[in-house]
Amino acid sequence: MPRPISPMTLTSTGVEWDEDSLAKRYAFFRKVRNEVRLDLLYYPYWVVELHGKATWRFFGQKAVAMLLVSDARSGRCLRISAPPVLCEEHILPSETEEESPFFPAELKSGPGSSVQTRAHIAPALREEDTVIQAAEAFALSAWSRRYNLPLGPRADIACTEKKALFLHKPFWIMTMKEAQKDQKEKLFIFDASTGLGGLSEYWNVAEYAMSLRDSSSDSPHSPSPSAN
Repeated sequence: MPRPISPMTLTSTGVEWDEDSLAKRYAFFRKVRNEVRLDLLYYPYWVVELHGKATWRFFGQKAVAMLLVSDARSGRCLRISAPPVLCEEHILPSETEEESPFFPAELKSGPGSSVQTRAHIAPALREEDTVIQAAEAFALSAWSRRYNLPLGPRADIACTEKKALFLHKPFWIMTMKEAQKDQKEKLFIFDASTGLGGLSEYWNVAEYAMSLRDSSSDSPHSPSPSAN
């Protein structure tokens, strides 16, 4: 993806955790803080809200609803219990000739709030129509399993309302400032909105970040996940 050259405004879950707050929470990060760097990756998602009805021949109707988040690159759907709290974040790229997928930028998320960082905005691969179709299939399958029990009365289930919202979720990508010779560069993920850290929870983000590092001309070492 080409590096942006003009200011951008993203609908985002917000950068609520910075380097200082992460250091207070995680002892392992405090120990290696001077040896690592944090780059900000905005990963694309769709939030899809679906409403429908289950109709039984002799038992009437029941309204059903589901809220999903869909990975805007892979299309994978997951159920969520509540819609995310969203904000607008303004990213001002710096003029630089640096060849890197993470570009220097100023992040502004509110009045008087400004952070200098290195950012990357992952492009979406799934369009709204495709996402809604997959989300509807996911919801109908889940509703069918719930309301059409073995040996029980069968319900006709239909989706009556669908709407989708596109957003970016920010993640801090932690890598070593200088990879040791003959060693793969380690990588760790922090959710910049919640402060949670890990890899298994954000494996889709980790895979994308690793693909960026593999293709980057300024990083000869391909990164591997860190279990810390």
